[in-house]
Amino acid sequence: MFRSSAIAALLVGPLLTHPATAQVIVLDEIVVNPTTDGEEGEETAYETPAPVDVITREEINRETGAGVASVLQNVPGVIAPTNADDPGVAVNIRGMQDFGRVSVTIDGAQQNFGRSGHSANGVVYIDPNMVKSIEVTRGPVAVVGGGAIGGSVAFTTIDADDVLKGDETVAARVTTSAESNGPAGSIHGEAATRIGDAFDIVAAATLRSAGDYTTGDGDELLSAQDLLSGLIKARLRVAEGHETTLTALRLRNNYDNGISTVRRTETTDTTLSLGHHWAPADNDLIDLQARAYYTGTHLDQEDVDGDLLGAQRSFDVATFGGELYNVARFDAYGFSNETIVGADGYVDHVETRDPEGYAEGSTPSGDRQVYGAYIQHTVRRGWFEVIGALRYDGYGLQGTDETTGDDIDRTGGRISPKITVSVTPVDPVTVYATYAEAFRSPSVTETLIQGEHPPPVTFPFYPNPDLKPEVAHNIEAGLMLRFNDLLTAGDKLRLKGSAFQNNVTDYIDLECSTFPLPGGCTYVNIDEAQIRGIELEGLYDAGRFYGQLAATVLDSRNLDEGGELTNVPPSRVSATLGMRAFEGRLDIGATVTLVGEKKDASELFGLTGDSYGLLDAYANYMLDEDTVASLSLKNILDREYTQYLNLQASPGFTAIFSVTRRFGGSPKLASLSGAF
Repeated sequence: MFRSSAIAALLVGPLLTHPATAQVIVLDEIVVNPTTDGEEGEETAYETPAPVDVITREEINRETGAGVASVLQNVPGVIAPTNADDPGVAVNIRGMQDFGRVSVTIDGAQQNFGRSGHSANGVVYIDPNMVKSIEVTRGPVAVVGGGAIGGSVAFTTIDADDVLKGDETVAARVTTSAESNGPAGSIHGEAATRIGDAFDIVAAATLRSAGDYTTGDGDELLSAQDLLSGLIKARLRVAEGHETTLTALRLRNNYDNGISTVRRTETTDTTLSLGHHWAPADNDLIDLQARAYYTGTHLDQEDVDGDLLGAQRSFDVATFGGELYNVARFDAYGFSNETIVGADGYVDHVETRDPEGYAEGSTPSGDRQVYGAYIQHTVRRGWFEVIGALRYDGYGLQGTDETTGDDIDRTGGRISPKITVSVTPVDPVTVYATYAEAFRSPSVTETLIQGEHPPPVTFPFYPNPDLKPEVAHNIEAGLMLRFNDLLTAGDKLRLKGSAFQNNVTDYIDLECSTFPLPGGCTYVNIDEAQIRGIELEGLYDAGRFYGQLAATVLDSRNLDEGGELTNVPPSRVSATLGMRAFEGRLDIGATVTLVGEKKDASELFGLTGDSYGLLDAYANYMLDEDTVASLSLKNILDREYTQYLNLQASPGFTAIFSVTRRFGGSPKLASLSGAF
């Protein structure tokens, strides 16, 4: 028997890392707690007793043309697989991915699209130009929607404050970019206005066109795409302490997808989110957030070659969900307290249409309901902090087993605890330890996969209605160091390291008998799987010079049958050195990334586990207060390499040049404010 989730293995672009902002001295990264908004919920990443990181908009902008995959991989323990021929981005945290093991949200709305094939079983389509920040939490999460046994990624879109400055009432910004390896070009525009403190709105749009890229060996791979995306985000404050936010995000991609069979593909992704925040200034016991949302991804395909020329199929995943929680803060008996009580849930509706019958079996139609409730309490006093949480997760799943004709209806639930103890015995040293559990229900695909794999290699898939949910048991210990004025006045050094071991009982994996000969594949439970690792990140900033470090060492075992887990990537380290000049207007730097060998890479599924090294560089220059020019050089040595979990090589040398110009405060623009 051969076990592997590699049939859903992922294909991605380059591994690149860049550090600080182009315009200002690097500050401590700000962490927005998933359960709070505003300044009261912000903590620095190097003061949070958890493996949490925030990617700022400046870092995202530096990767213009490469998407969010590049910046996500700046975080220890994280890779972001993408297909060369598919702009969707998967997220792998500590070797956990697919089927909701990592919770991915955009403005709080769950992104649950996935389809079986030679790619990830869970991707998000997002325009990086629309993203304000990305918060990444590694390891089981108690206060995020059910299933986050690997971690969470929360995308926050831009708002009017990102365009307007000071007391401006109207402003705009335009970014144009050109990319050598494709080639590719894009234009992105934003416009925002505000009416006093009562209302503001931002509208943005992006148009991008890219050709097929070339690898380090000179091979041209199918990767051309056309993208059109738009965003409208409005905020209304009808009374003191109340704020209502409406987000409408739409993205459309056109591209050719496939290796043995090429299909003309159009993907349309829609996110609608309506949220309300109530936080009265005179009552610390009320900090209430409510949100309702809809996300829908529709993917149409038509075969443009192969035996089924002209055949059409489509995939639809619609998610309706919401959340409600309150944060109460109070002091008692000399302790600072924070209590979070909340509930969340969503409904997935999966519908696949394929007259040939192949896609309807590998990505079956069905419905799933996921819901939960939680309470988390934090106690702080001086050098001591304790965080305790309980979360209940439940689910229901409905569909049809076409092999027997039986209707399937499954339910289940579980309570998961979490506790963290953090101690600062000597400033600036903090140590913490965490034990956390998390629960993930089987997906529609894992439970109901059936039918046959399409030609030229055919074999059957079998459903498994008796799949058990996965339960993660994670132990973690961490150390944080914060030094100021260490080598010179005004400098700072931040270090954060952690070690973890995540044991997952009833881990779900794809089992194939004598694959690819007719024996069949089905998802089964492994009694126990183990993933353990060490993560290290650091930042040194002396103003004129700075550096960053991110390192990950991972190991995994199938405790049932032995061997490693396929989705766990090899060890990786990246280091960046940068310099600022001309009073901070010029920011230049270079990054070296080294990736180790994956000795047990599955040749059967075409995975490549070779080690490799990359050299990248960047330069950003502020021409004036409102104009910034950026140049990013990726894979400077033009290496031929394939990131683990990819079936195709990543791009060779690529240069990306962009110019951003902001318009605001002029009489012409100010005169338009009355039209909004």
